[in-house]
Amino acid sequence: MRSKRIPAEEQYRLIMECRQSGLTDHQWCVEHDIKPGTFYNWVKRLRQKGCVDLPASTRRTYCAPESQEVVRVDFHDTDPIPYEQPLNVILATTERNNLSVAEPMKLSVGSFHLTIPTLLII
Repeated sequence: MRSKRIPAEEQYRLIMECRQSGLTDHQWCVEHDIKPGTFYNWVKRLRQKGCVDLPASTRRTYCAPESQEVVRVDFHDTDPIPYEQPLNVILATTERNNLSVAEPMKLSVGSFHLTIPTLLII
């Protein structure tokens, strides 16, 4: 179903409201339930009719932070932490599904240690 036609005077008012809102055209259109393509068609048609006082689009889609903190993370070879696998669960699963237990993945950052067991299907 087509939406009702909006008169040129109302299109002009909406465009001016959008451009003075501080939002991008897309953000404003989403907030006001107007399809961005429809909005840009209004701008194009009004400019073709000679309406020269339409402000330019804000075009602010993303504001990058002024500075970004970069932190160095050093990974050192440390004594391996003993891997505590529940043998009864892994072995039962291994025998039943033809799975093989591979070396676990280990990640250590400072005093934090993460071990992820890896199962390979044979």
